Amino acid sequence: MSDQHRVSVIIVTHNSLPALDDALGSLKKGLEKISGWQVIIVDNASSDEWQSCVRRHFPQAETIANRKNRGFAAACNLGAKIAGGEFLLFHNPDVQIDGDCIANLMATFEESPRAGAVVGRMRFEDGRFQATCRNFPTIRNLLFSRGSVLSFLWRDTSEYTLGDYSELTEVPVVSGTLMMIRRDVFFSQAGFDERFFMYMEDTDLCLRLRQAGLRNYFVPSAGGIHLWGRGSQKGKTARQYYHHVSVWKFFVKHFPNGVSLLILPVILAVNLVLTWLLPPPSARSRG
Repeated sequence: MSDQHRVSVIIVTHNSLPALDDALGSLKKGLEKISGWQVIIVDNASSDEWQSCVRRHFPQAETIANRKNRGFAAACNLGAKIAGGEFLLFHNPDVQIDGDCIANLMATFEESPRAGAVVGRMRFEDGRFQATCRNFPTIRNLLFSRGSVLSFLWRDTSEYTLGDYSELTEVPVVSGTLMMIRRDVFFSQAGFDERFFMYMEDTDLCLRLRQAGLRNYFVPSAGGIHLWGRGSQKGKTARQYYHHVSVWKFFVKHFPNGVSLLILPVILAVNLVLTWLLPPPSARSRG
């Protein structure tokens, strides 16, 4: 590893085995043609054997072991503080990247000097496209997002998440699943807002980047497989809870009005309860 890092890869883990093992294996291949790299693993109080897994793949990796689960945003910020790369790559522990993924993400910044944050094209294990970009949230598009009961019952499309693109495309929001950003830009925005324990920290950062005059991009040539939900043993119920809470915090932060403070919490609470009570969409469609 060169003393002059081009890219620092930051992976946050929380009981992420066995997905982490495959992620690090693919990352090793993805870094073969990159001159000057750094791998940083930030663990949020895991009880698995994450350290031996990391040492097996990257004995030179830098690690941070938190004594408690500090959340995704805070852990990413910890990793960024010890990063020396020109670029930061926030890499989920359940993502397996293609060999040219990192190089193609980096090339985007040369092609688009005003790039803020960029994300690769994710796919499911069976090859189907997996959305990594979305519009900024509004009350309307959230009501028909993929996590809303209304979208399950009455509509089959989302006004929130964006579809696939065949070429480099500017988008409002890129996911933190596989997000690259210049280190100096990240710190100019004070990193991720740690008020978001999980979810919406990427949306919040992308909004601030846009307000600063930068552009966020979807990079279809930077591919990978995302094993959705396998990066942590945290249950689906807990993930849904954190997502709903983070959506509310986002609106309170950026739109501090009566709707955000009084009406939105009721809508989110009702939706959360219904998602817990109703069967999953696939089961309802079979019924």
